[in-house]
Amino acid sequence: MASDPRGDRTDLSAARLDLLRQGAVAPAPAPQRAVVAWTLTAVLLAFALGLIANPWFERSVRSRLPGFAPTLAPTVAEVTALQARVAALEARPLARPTAATADPATGERVARVEGAVATLTAQQPATVARTDRLTTDVASLQARIDAGSAAATAALDNATTTAARAEALLVTGAVRRQIAAGARLGPLEAALRRTLGARAAPQVEAIAALGAAPVTPASLRAGLMALRPAVMGSTRPVAARTWWDSLRAGLGGVFVQPVTATATDPAARLDRADRALGAGDVATAAAEIAALPATLRPRATSWLAAAERYQAGWRAMSALELMLIDPLPLAAPAR
Repeated sequence: MASDPRGDRTDLSAARLDLLRQGAVAPAPAPQRAVVAWTLTAVLLAFALGLIANPWFERSVRSRLPGFAPTLAPTVAEVTALQARVAALEARPLARPTAATADPATGERVARVEGAVATLTAQQPATVARTDRLTTDVASLQARIDAGSAAATAALDNATTTAARAEALLVTGAVRRQIAAGARLGPLEAALRRTLGARAAPQVEAIAALGAAPVTPASLRAGLMALRPAVMGSTRPVAARTWWDSLRAGLGGVFVQPVTATATDPAARLDRADRALGAGDVATAAAEIAALPATLRPRATSWLAAAERYQAGWRAMSALELMLIDPLPLAAPAR
């Protein structure tokens, strides 16, 4: 006969309960599963609360959760309030650190710097005035230096011009003595060209031509005496002339010509030319010889050329001397 399980379990339970009441059977230990569950639940709850309180959660996770997304479009009132707050912050002056709040060493340095700035600010007008006086003094000194330089330059130019004129006068005087004596110029020609050649080239050339072939009134008179036989038609050489011919030629210029002789006769012209040369008048003598008849004039060509060279040389000499007396500056000679 089968027994009922529930009935057995009931009987067993009742018997067990009796034993428990009597203290014969030890009570069974409480199961541990419920404690572990509650522990895990508490840990998870604490973790969730920590995540919620964590800024990273607020910044990275919460904004992605449904229902927690922030509002991206601020209202007009919020923007206005924010702008007003920014303007107020910008208008607020920066608070300078005081000696009480700042570092003592820093405050001392700042005080020294401020004192130096104040001193420089107080001294600025005096510094500006001193700078202006120095600028004025420098400008005055520069003006004096410029004036002194100009005066020195003018004095140097004047001295150079005076020295050049003095040298030219010395050279011209030496040249005059040479041509008056009928001597060649020699080295004086180079000195004459160096001192006056740039300013008076034609005159220098005329004097150089006279110095290369010197002519004097005495040489012209001697040439005229030698020219007389050729002009008068005498065939006797000058060297073969007797003392009587020379005496007649010399006395011809002293005594008055016979009435039969006219003023245009070659002999009369020769006599007048000889008297003019005796007086040093080469121009009159040359004019008389140049007025000889055309048939006789070719015989006096060389004599006329010498007379013209003499006159051109002395005209050039006079022009040079007048030029040296001229107050206009004379160019310094080329070295």
